[in-house]
Amino acid sequence: MHGAGSGPWIFNGWARHFGEARLATVDLHDGLNVSFASMADYAAAIERAAGELPRPLAVVAWSMGGLVALMASHVADVLVLLEPSPPGEVQGFRPQLALAYGAFDPELEYGEFPDGIRARSESELARRERKRGISVPALPCPALAVWGDWEERGRAIAARYGIEELRLPGKSHWDLVLDDDAIAAVAAWLGTQPSRSTG
Repeated sequence: MHGAGSGPWIFNGWARHFGEARLATVDLHDGLNVSFASMADYAAAIERAAGELPRPLAVVAWSMGGLVALMASHVADVLVLLEPSPPGEVQGFRPQLALAYGAFDPELEYGEFPDGIRARSESELARRERKRGISVPALPCPALAVWGDWEERGRAIAARYGIEELRLPGKSHWDLVLDDDAIAAVAAWLGTQPSRSTG
């Protein structure tokens, strides 16, 4: 699952690390008017995709997509969170923050994307929902929190949910989806997970 202002192309380099495994990328924007898209809309996209995929199902999600995957974790047999946007239980809740519709330029909000990585408009409503705090009380499946130096999006997530963590020192937020060593580390961890089926 891609991050804010990104798309499924962010995972283009992943397939070669997973051998025979089937990889499917989800476009969280597909079929939506981004100016009105909510985090619940994005979670529904994961649920729809999961219904069409074989088991066991590992959901790998980065940045904003990580919080979306937390919201839809009931569809996963295992979850890998790459510096996810933190849920309210980690970042706190700000119910006083007003919601608003519209779209924003992610490079103006977050900084320039790496060379060769396409950016696109992102939902202001979904951004404000994240900032207000989205509650994810517990996880129903095994999970891994992967992080470089962003503790709130790594160690704090692992501690809150009692899940494994994998720190990759020196890896930037972008490296977690673009760097071959980071991708290989995720693939290696997934290779240690027992095969599960939800029936």
